[in-house]
Amino acid sequence: MLTVQEIQSKIKLLGADAWIIVDYENQNPTLVKLLGSRMLTRKIFLVLPKAGKPYLIVHRIDTIYLHDIEDQFDLRIYQTWQEMLDLERQSFASYKKVLMDVSESGLLPRISLADHGSVSFVSSLGIEIASSGDLQQYMTAVLSEESLQSQLKACKTCLKIKDEAFRLIALKIQQNGISDELEIQRYIAHRFDEEGMVYDEPPLVAIGPNASDPHYTPTEQAHSSIKEGDLVLVDMWAKYKEPGSVYADITWMGYVGKEVPKEYQERFAIVKGARDAAISFLQKELPLRPVHAFEADDAARQYIAERGYGKYFLHRLGHNIADGVSPHGPGANLDNYESHDTRLLLENTSFSDEPGIYAPDFGMRSETDLHIHNGQLVIAGGLQEEVIAIMNLL
Repeated sequence: MLTVQEIQSKIKLLGADAWIIVDYENQNPTLVKLLGSRMLTRKIFLVLPKAGKPYLIVHRIDTIYLHDIEDQFDLRIYQTWQEMLDLERQSFASYKKVLMDVSESGLLPRISLADHGSVSFVSSLGIEIASSGDLQQYMTAVLSEESLQSQLKACKTCLKIKDEAFRLIALKIQQNGISDELEIQRYIAHRFDEEGMVYDEPPLVAIGPNASDPHYTPTEQAHSSIKEGDLVLVDMWAKYKEPGSVYADITWMGYVGKEVPKEYQERFAIVKGARDAAISFLQKELPLRPVHAFEADDAARQYIAERGYGKYFLHRLGHNIADGVSPHGPGANLDNYESHDTRLLLENTSFSDEPGIYAPDFGMRSETDLHIHNGQLVIAGGLQEEVIAIMNLL
């Protein structure tokens, strides 16, 4: 995590006078990171000016829980709501521009943690308000070298288990003439356990029509057989148990047969082309300039739209991947569809690249994981080049 001094340096680089973090009862994770988990029962402001000692605007009742940090933060104490507003006026009087936890039109709820009233009041003081989104990324989404290595290791293991899962389908078809989505899902989850990996939800295994739903997953109550001639999507994500580990998140496509039909080949080629369009865009632009996350979505989405399948690309291009309980991290998403993610793609952050076409006849997706290191794009999750002919794996 960044030190207070490092945060202040970035506030200055962003052209702001301060970062104003508002919270109530430990709902803002940034405040908890900076202060630790404490019994705070009234409204609190944590203010990090671009220079000088940070301070808290805090109710007198809560000061009993904060005396141990007075060497790091000044306490500016209020008792009534009128005193709180007066302290804001006085404390912010010299600020022309501040960062607050907001996003453009409220489109990024993960970072939009400042309430409307607090933001409106600060704005009424004649202060320009900008989003703290990139600053939040620096604190929550930037990976250490150890975390990156854990992700690369997880990707390598997931790719191995993916191969095993497709071979198991081939074996079951050869032996019994049939397999099952639920059976393959359970196999993958079992292999994760054997490898010492964890996951928040079981992997997705879906035959063609089921794969038209991006989040279809087999359950005990609803699952389909896998037979000769079926298209099969496998989406899997897991990480190692050690603290600081980062998820791998990959999706691959297979066909139960020895020769993949032309319609599957052609549609996969479009999905692959969109995936690679985003990669090519980032490889070109990242060394040259700051890149906004939504721009990569644009590159992939345009590729699919130009080939007539735009209305079937039903989700953002990709999501941030960081150290957390879910593969969906707090950093920038490759998204100009579900939201307009204007955050920058930062050095040492990871994210998925997963375009899909979810037409009524069958769904198709390709997913890899990308990382930015030394201004260059690292492909962490492998690249599927064609639909796997599953029965050729034996």
